[in-house]
Amino acid sequence: MVPQRERGVTIVLVLVALLALIGIAGLALDTAHVVLNKGRLQSALDSAALAAAKVLDQTASSAQATTAANTVFTLNVAQYPELQRATSGGLSMTTQFSATLNPFSAGTTPAKFVRTSVTGFTIGTSLVAALGISSISVGGSAVAGPSATLQTVCNIVPIMVCADGAAAPPLFGYAVDQVLGLKKVPSSGATGASLGPGNYNLVSVGGTGASIVRSNFAGSYSACATTGNTLPTEPGVAAGPVEQGVNTRFNQYQGGVSASDYPPDVINSAAHQTSLDSSAQGCKKDCADGVWQGTTQVSTASQLTFNWDNYNSLQPSGPYDTQPRPSGTAGFRRREVAVPIGDCSTAVNGRGNISVLGFACLFLLQQMSTGGQEQLYAQVIRNCETGGRPGAGAGGGPGPHIIQLYKSAGSPDS
Repeated sequence: MVPQRERGVTIVLVLVALLALIGIAGLALDTAHVVLNKGRLQSALDSAALAAAKVLDQTASSAQATTAANTVFTLNVAQYPELQRATSGGLSMTTQFSATLNPFSAGTTPAKFVRTSVTGFTIGTSLVAALGISSISVGGSAVAGPSATLQTVCNIVPIMVCADGAAAPPLFGYAVDQVLGLKKVPSSGATGASLGPGNYNLVSVGGTGASIVRSNFAGSYSACATTGNTLPTEPGVAAGPVEQGVNTRFNQYQGGVSASDYPPDVINSAAHQTSLDSSAQGCKKDCADGVWQGTTQVSTASQLTFNWDNYNSLQPSGPYDTQPRPSGTAGFRRREVAVPIGDCSTAVNGRGNISVLGFACLFLLQQMSTGGQEQLYAQVIRNCETGGRPGAGAGGGPGPHIIQLYKSAGSPDS
């Protein structure tokens, strides 16, 4: 028979063990609950930072970027009742902007990077409340912005614009806001000596032949290009496929391409184009120094009646479609394209290879005239969003880029 005193000790030990088990189980359950909601919060912050960075990149407006961040954050937390209750109870997200990534200096200009953050998100506990822990506070932050200039670029149009001799990277003799009248080099007699800034060679991207050139200009990007590698030239293709592919972006369809496959840009009317000419004014080869609008020679975008700044002001200010679309399908920023810049001194007659030095972003100023004129009018713009692989470091330089998340100092989950 167990003495009364020993039975009492056993009951105490059982109670202590039971409390310990409840504490361990409660800690496991509540920790899992905290981790789950922390992950949901971080996902909402990541999405908000990416949305804000995209709008900032397109508009340079921190006000519009903040609106985009708040919109996306609200849409994300609405899926989770606990997060939604917290935001309804006063929890809010802070959105900050910085000109530099590391260090992130909030309030510096020009703004390029975005940080979204939340502190003091309180998550109620269940079982561990018995141990005196009624809630756990968590927070998070996310940083997003443009990548470094891409070293491998997808979504390119199949032309190689020629670098200006020994000009330095990243634009190799071209300048942001420069107006170009790009003329296709004839297939016959197209030696390196006949090439120069203002000319372009067709290149083979994902295949050969007129139909591939047409579809690639329209937007069927089937391959990428990499700085330091080469691209093969595409001889023998006349101007027609080039014009037909480009003009899909302006809601003009010929040659078997359709709006269902290649939608026009939302901004495509004649009122939203310039009226440039160069060949009539004697610009037969090197049009890099200017083209003509009426009787006035223009070399910079500020001299145009409609340029990228005008176009950008008509684009939607956030990640959702807010502009009226033309009848039928349409896409945003279809008039922005990425092109490789090449060392055209290596070009040869017929099919050959041209070294890729870098990439530039162009805004298509107007649809191409039909009838074999082969002139492509464009404005060099600072950057454009494409697919590809960025180089090392933070972004902000000219050329194609992607919008990406970066590590946020002090936030292990970012």
